[in-house]
Amino acid sequence: MYLVHVAMRRPRRTTELPAEIRELVLSRALPRERIEHISVHPRARPHPVLGVYLLADRLEEAEEHAERACRRALEDCPQLARWDLVGAQVPLLDVP
Repeated sequence: MYLVHVAMRRPRRTTELPAEIRELVLSRALPRERIEHISVHPRARPHPVLGVYLLADRLEEAEEHAERACRRALEDCPQLARWDLVGAQVPLLDVP
């Protein structure tokens, strides 16, 4: 399982991610993207972040699937019409 951080740029400083963002992305995810769970971090800086947990054979595949599912939601959902996807990456962890 991979965790991919998807950073979302807000259209205006006062705009919050829709409360139903998790459901919006999950409802547009394809079965082959194998998304298991999404956590929402609306106060992350510099941009709000979705933590997308999914199954994949490779790290690149995980990032690609998370990005595609989120882009699909951005394109399909009026609540996300002016939001932008900044990036989708597996976070690097400093493990001692």
